[in-house]
Amino acid sequence: MTANPFITTNWRGLGWLLALLALLSRPAAAQVPPTPTRDLAYYLAQAQQNSPLSADVKNQGRAVQLETERLRAFYTKATGTLVGNYTGVPVLARDNGRTTLRYSADNSSNYVGYDAALSNGALYQGYAQLTQPLFNQKRFEAYAQQAQGFALSQQNLSQLSLHDLEKLVGDQYILCRQDLDQLAYVRELLGILGKQRLLVQKLVAASLLKQSDYALLSIEVETQELFLNTYRTAYHRDLLDLNVLCGLGDTTEVQLAAPDLPLRRTGPAPGLSGFTTRYRLDSLTLAANQRVFELRYKPVLNAFANGGLEAVNFADIPQRFGVSAGLQFSVYLFDGRQRQLSRDRTSVLLATTRAYRQNFATVNPVRQQRLLYELRQLDERQRLAREQIASYRQVLDSYKREVIAGQLSVVSYVQVLKNFSAATRDLVLLENNRLLLINAYNYWTW
Repeated sequence: MTANPFITTNWRGLGWLLALLALLSRPAAAQVPPTPTRDLAYYLAQAQQNSPLSADVKNQGRAVQLETERLRAFYTKATGTLVGNYTGVPVLARDNGRTTLRYSADNSSNYVGYDAALSNGALYQGYAQLTQPLFNQKRFEAYAQQAQGFALSQQNLSQLSLHDLEKLVGDQYILCRQDLDQLAYVRELLGILGKQRLLVQKLVAASLLKQSDYALLSIEVETQELFLNTYRTAYHRDLLDLNVLCGLGDTTEVQLAAPDLPLRRTGPAPGLSGFTTRYRLDSLTLAANQRVFELRYKPVLNAFANGGLEAVNFADIPQRFGVSAGLQFSVYLFDGRQRQLSRDRTSVLLATTRAYRQNFATVNPVRQQRLLYELRQLDERQRLAREQIASYRQVLDSYKREVIAGQLSVVSYVQVLKNFSAATRDLVLLENNRLLLINAYNYWTW
């Protein structure tokens, strides 16, 4: 009886298939050691350590201590000064019918120049003076509070900037992880396509499938390789941007671990938020500035003592050394209502600060609730997307067998594979958006 050629061909194709499956089931060769892995905590620590803002926060504290000591010395400690003056008053003397230039009007009754009764002819002065402020402790305390308030405000601005930097680093890290996740699913697709293309190639060689089927799979492989190159380039670029944010001079390509980014469920007590601290410090600074302004209406009393030379005639200098001591007192009487105007201005600025603080306290809980609502919706969408991807995997396994058996066209298989690719990409984006929302929520819960 003559053998059926169709059955012979199918048996030959089955032999190719069994050999191919045996080849694909072999253990993989030893892989190259993986590249170093870093996590989000590493980059956050590097950003804090390398940022000049961290040094600014520390240095502001030290600077205010030094400024306080300077103010204490200025307003409560004695100061010593050396004073030296020489004043010459030259005149044109017209005595005895002659006009001569003299350095002073001494012993001259007819001269052109400053009146000797007003200028004393000349002045020779040189002495050391000691000045001691009296009853100035309150004045020192007011100026010290002003300096401390300003320094605390500067520290708070630096801390706010560091907090902003923390969010930027988190967002950039999440973006890098998105690139890696996209690379992972494209590599998975290329693995599926590679195996399927190898099977189709053997089946085409056995005349069980058409050459166009193999060409279609090859085109899809090239498309995914293009995506692979695009995502690899994006990862390298985004990783370097992450290094720049963290102040790292490293250009090595590393792997990034999945971010451990828990949701910060409990925030600070009301009124203690890092954002509202700014408004509280602004209020304290305004009050301190007003207290300093009020000091100008307080009496000022200084004690002084000096010793040295004061003479108006050069010839008298040896006999004109002496000492003196006394008190200096001054107080404002009136200045055109500047005091009240300053008080009114401070009240207006304090009202503005209170309005900003109240606005933040009103809108921030709404902002947080919106972020939590979006997170809940994303969680549901992710659950549905995972179920969809699991269904696609089952369909792909089934379609792969049907393509091999000749029961399904490669075109249908590729279309399902594209749908699987789109669903996987959407899941990556959903996870990326979820992490960004968590990072934003943690930023505002501070």
